[in-house]
Formats: sequence, C-alpha cells, structure tokens
Amino acid sequence: MVKRDYRPDTANLIGRILMAAAVTVTAAGCTYVAPENASGTSTNAVSGASSPQAAPTSVAASWDAPLTGRFISQGTRTVGVVHIAETEAGATLTLENFSIAPNPDLKVILNEGALSKYTSGDMVVEDPKFLDIGGKLQPGPGSQTLNLPPSPPFRIRSVTIMDSRTGVAYGTADLTPGSDVK
Repeated sequence: MVKRDYRPDTANLIGRILMAAAVTVTAAGCTYVAPENASGTSTNAVSGASSPQAAPTSVAASWDAPLTGRFISQGTRTVGVVHIAETEAGATLTLENFSIAPNPDLKVILNEGALSKYTSGDMVVEDPKFLDIGGKLQPGPGSQTLNLPPSPPFRIRSVTIMDSRTGVAYGTADLTPGSDVK
C-alpha cells in the first residue's frame, strides 16, 4: 500500500490564490480607455455604459448643462474649475484656471460616479462607468475648451484628469448644476 501525503503543495496553493485574486480584480474593475487613432484625434471610449435613453429636447439638455465643479487633487496637484455649458452644436467642457503637472498622456474622463473617500483614505470614483472624451491637455496655467459628443450614454457626475498610460487619476471634480462653483 502506498502512503499519500494529502498536504497541499504550498506553491500550488499560492498560485491558485493569486490567480483567483487577479480574476476578481479584473472582473470588478475592468475598464478600457481607447488609444488615439492614427490621425492624432481621440476615439471616444465608453466603459460600462448602458443603452441610451430617450433623446431630450436639446443636445445640451442631455448633458444637464450648465454643470460646474472644482478639482480635488488625487495623484498630483490639480487646480482649476470645470464647466459644462450649452452651445449651438451641443455642449463644451471648459477647464478654467487649470494647472497640472506636465504629462503628454493626460486624458479627460467623464464619470457616472462621484468622488468619495475610500477606506484607505484615498479619494476615488468607484462607479465603473466612464466616457473618455480624449483631447490633449496643456499643463497650464490657463483655460482650455473641449467639444463634447452630442449626448452622454449616462448621467455625468464628475470629471477626472487621468494618465491614460498608467491609469493614475491626477484630480477629479464633482459636478453640480449651475455655473457657479461652490
């Protein structure tokens, strides 16, 4: 009779635990930011977006414009105010008195979720739905304006400036109705 040792192989057990953790993390927070196309203009990417709702009476109304928010620094010092305003063609996003560390990979991301304090104390946007509106950002100081698509696929509650290469959020502004910053 052969005696078998039923103790699990430690390396095999650690490998299984790490694989389960990787699958869980990937499934819980899998997002995609589209790379720039060859012409140098950004391709809009939507993650976790549901099907569009009934069309509002005007394009800007679909954005709930005007909306305003002040940036809160996350990964690096981010200063300024963001405005979403109605235009004849739809809506624009303006970064006013905006200043951030220089980085060629910065993108503007619109989120369905708002900024909240995570258990570790970090400020994060936990909702996985986002819209990458692209655009190359100047580090500032100054103002810059980006055109928005005709309508968002969900209600926009915050704007994040993110390093598209590393996925690090530099700063986020929660949006409130109106044109005044609170």
